[in-house]
Amino acid sequence: MKKERLKSAAGIALAAAMLLSVTACGGNGNTNSNAGNTAANNGTVNNANQTGNNAAAEDNLYGYSTPVKLNVGFALASDFKAQGQETETQNTWMDLYKENGFDVTPMYSVDSSQGATKLSTAIASGSYPDVFGVTASDLVKYAQTNVIADISDVYEKYATPELKEYLNTDEGASLASAKVDGKLYAIPKMGSGYDSVMMMFIRQDWLDNLGLKVPTTMDGLIEVARAFTKDDPDGNGVADTYGLVLNGKEGFGSLSGLQAFFEGYGAVPGHWNGKFTFIEKDGEVVWGGALPDEMKKGLTALQGMYKEGSLAQNFGTMDLTAINKDLGSGKAGIFFAPMWGAMTSIMDAVKSDPNAHFTSARIPDGNGEGSSKAYMPTLPETYFVISSKAKNPEALIKMVNLSVQKLIHPSDEEEFNKYYGQPDVYSGWKFSLTPTLNPLKNLDNYYKESKALQTGDVSELNVEQKGDYDKMKYYLDAVKAGTAKDMIAANDATFLNGISLYTVFGDPQGGEATVDQIKTSSAYNISAYNYIPTETMSAKYSTLNKMALETIVKIIYGDSVDSYDKFLTSWKALGGDEVTKEAQEWYDSTK
Repeated sequence: MKKERLKSAAGIALAAAMLLSVTACGGNGNTNSNAGNTAANNGTVNNANQTGNNAAAEDNLYGYSTPVKLNVGFALASDFKAQGQETETQNTWMDLYKENGFDVTPMYSVDSSQGATKLSTAIASGSYPDVFGVTASDLVKYAQTNVIADISDVYEKYATPELKEYLNTDEGASLASAKVDGKLYAIPKMGSGYDSVMMMFIRQDWLDNLGLKVPTTMDGLIEVARAFTKDDPDGNGVADTYGLVLNGKEGFGSLSGLQAFFEGYGAVPGHWNGKFTFIEKDGEVVWGGALPDEMKKGLTALQGMYKEGSLAQNFGTMDLTAINKDLGSGKAGIFFAPMWGAMTSIMDAVKSDPNAHFTSARIPDGNGEGSSKAYMPTLPETYFVISSKAKNPEALIKMVNLSVQKLIHPSDEEEFNKYYGQPDVYSGWKFSLTPTLNPLKNLDNYYKESKALQTGDVSELNVEQKGDYDKMKYYLDAVKAGTAKDMIAANDATFLNGISLYTVFGDPQGGEATVDQIKTSSAYNISAYNYIPTETMSAKYSTLNKMALETIVKIIYGDSVDSYDKFLTSWKALGGDEVTKEAQEWYDSTK
């Protein structure tokens, strides 16, 4: 296999499970969420017990010839079980650190629920780890109180080209967010904003039944939604379907959140990450809902769809559960979601109708060709930092260099499997002290798995990709052999998992195919504010976000579309202008 970027796990469910695995040296202030576990997934270095502190940092970008002793702490998720013969101190990553001059010895091992407390107590005592993970909020706090070190110089000197490439995946937005007062204080753990961009999913079998094509404009979407409501798309002779399902109760959620419709017009009034959606418009930072022309045009369209029955009449009270029920039972035909959106609904839908088939596409254009812009948040959840007391601050950079080398640029398939992990053999990256899974892993899985399905050549697939391929091939073979109905009737788990994965990685019109189109055409609005919320933003967000949601729902139900202008006036007066000004100041400071 060529020496290239190898992305990590194939499959969203697996990725989610990994977030609940090992956490080394606790803490980000969260004790009961995936974000907390992720932020805690790192190593700690005890400055007081280092050896060779006065030695030269060395030009070696991956370690030391004179060993540096690193005392670490683990905060392991309660359901984590090491694979094979591994333990906290005996595993592939501990061996790797030793080979590269990092003498790693655990300071403590606690349950992940105690990791944040353990770290904060250590910091309060003044005797705290050297390397640990924080959230964006703690990053600023610790930088301003001199808990962590400015790593601007050591980053420039020791970061490998591969590390810099890794950190430029989002055009440098995450790295910029790791700066406080213009100085670099952390290495962000990169995620992929592409995994969060919204797209449209649609019942392709209904389109085929009615002789329709996937809509590319909002006018087209309105017509298709009307046909799905009026023209019996499932052919059962009963008026029991409707066009577009929307989440009116939870508002700006990931599964058919209201904001997605407005993204077709270039606006974005909210997002499920709980932060203001600031975007760049004509060189200025604006809240994505403060675009009256775009928002009112979208509101007019939705209001019309509601009046003619193309939306559920109770959409304002529909939540995630209700949406999944309507999609899975074959009642609704169109929804919005990130690339994983059809994974659950298709498994239920085929049980109701074996011919059910969801495909995806970009959210249709509402203001002319190219107006659809998917919103892409970019603020990382985890930042790796090093203590201001550390005499070897470059140790952080070297550890991350090593992680990038093994997890993103391995020399071959064997090396990748060794450090990423194999079921029942190695826990892999879960024991890395600074894990750097490739942020474009899902796109890579799509490229390789979809190609393998076309050619039958699986030689370029890693272990996880091969597992996905096998399940999708099982599903496709059943369809070809005419046994799909039997598999569905038997509730065959491999078949159902295969069709679920196919909606993301295998289908030429699947989720990742649409992500690729969005990426290639730059059809997205990148968040213009990639930093932690200011105190004002935190104080104002809940009220202003609730106002926006309630206003949108009321207008769709029948309030005057022009009432949105009055809402914007109130939004600005109640803090909207102030938070936008703060976002603009941050944006200007990064230029």
